[in-house]
Amino acid sequence: MKYDSVIIGSGITGLTSALVLAQHGYRVAIVEKNRSIAPLLRRFKRGNVWCDPGFHYSGGFEESGVLSILLRYLRMRDDIRPIPMVNDGYDILYLDDREIPIPCGMEQVGETLCTYFPRSKQAINKYIEKIRLIMEATPFVNFDINWDDFARSPYNTESLEHFLDSVGAEEDLKELLGQYGRFLYGVSAGEVPLSIHALIMGSFYKSPKTLMHGGDEIVDAYEKRLQQEGVDIFCNNPAIKIEVDDNRRLKTIKTGNGEMLECEHCISTIHPSLLADILPADAVRPAYLSRLRGLENTNPPFAVYLEVDNVPEKIAYSNLYKLSRLTEKSIGVMACDPIKYDNKKRGLCILRESPENKFPKERYGSYKRTAAYIEYKQRETNNLVTQFKELLPGIAGGVKVVDSATSYTYERYTGTPGGSMYGVKQSVNQIKLSSLTAIRGFYLAGQSIHLPGIMGGVISGFLGASNIIGLETIWNEVRECR
Repeated sequence: MKYDSVIIGSGITGLTSALVLAQHGYRVAIVEKNRSIAPLLRRFKRGNVWCDPGFHYSGGFEESGVLSILLRYLRMRDDIRPIPMVNDGYDILYLDDREIPIPCGMEQVGETLCTYFPRSKQAINKYIEKIRLIMEATPFVNFDINWDDFARSPYNTESLEHFLDSVGAEEDLKELLGQYGRFLYGVSAGEVPLSIHALIMGSFYKSPKTLMHGGDEIVDAYEKRLQQEGVDIFCNNPAIKIEVDDNRRLKTIKTGNGEMLECEHCISTIHPSLLADILPADAVRPAYLSRLRGLENTNPPFAVYLEVDNVPEKIAYSNLYKLSRLTEKSIGVMACDPIKYDNKKRGLCILRESPENKFPKERYGSYKRTAAYIEYKQRETNNLVTQFKELLPGIAGGVKVVDSATSYTYERYTGTPGGSMYGVKQSVNQIKLSSLTAIRGFYLAGQSIHLPGIMGGVISGFLGASNIIGLETIWNEVRECR
């Protein structure tokens, strides 16, 4: 079979790249190892509740927001139904004995932080101003930038911690911002580039929203549009070999079911380290393959899904974060399917970062649950439920565990080594991979390449497609959707 472009991986980046290319008349195919597209975005049901494994809330869904503009370009914005979160406390943070609500709006966030950290008022003002400046200077975040002034944002080598130190932030404020951000991009304050922190947190500060039917709403909208544009999707069919000609130009993608997909271009959106086993060794340098294999990842999550009676009003449309200086003691509590909230039964998700993959030898394809694994999963589930009840003692009754997920679970669903939550670490200590490769016509995209999260994944999909269509063309078209 012959295509103009083949996309490896059907996460949010792969789906976006495929749709952008298809809208420009390219014949596109997606190859996906799982049985359905976007496995981490798609909800699942346990008992009476829907569970969201990968999407809980995001910035960028306001009318003039990043995601609204890009989804209008993809002709699906009307199928997405955002729900506003609590205006004066969409996230409620607990640090030591303090409860700190984070309000909607950049200015309001600054004012709240000044209330709780008055000794750091000047530092907070500089922090908020720096976030604004970075967002205003970044294409695909600020769509008012003209092409003549367009430049991809330089990779910021200053960490969040270094910046906060330089403006005189007190220790508790640094701890709060660092641990809070880590939940949303997976990197510590000492490692995360200030630019990554600013783009992710800034989008949440401006206008956080959840969706009426969680991640299903995004998946359904993409499926509809991909079908309309005639994109072929091969599920249960991973890419297993990339073939090139004598001039190192991409020729064929070989799949696990034996298909040979001829193509001019390919965008890989899977974890970059997985490419080390499918790239032709004679087309790339050994040092590049070693680098792919040695990439440092963000940690995997451990998740517990609950059916709960009589949910307190404070978390009806808010998330709770219990922050600790010990990462494994920090937890996040997020609601599932908020439209069904009626002060009765509903689903909640409890998340904790796992410091390591306890079962690195258990892999998708050699799937075997050992007694040690089952015991570990049950023990960690119980520990997380205990932490949850300590955070909300009034909810102790009527709590039922309906499912839980380990790093191994996430690895099986996504293929990402170790079940990493946000892929490769965006770190000042790790050089970013380029989207360009030594193989002509073969490109990289995804949260490991550009920016983590839903918003970052969609932006990366556009940037991936721009390597084929042309960045100026895409930019000028997207700006028409403001």
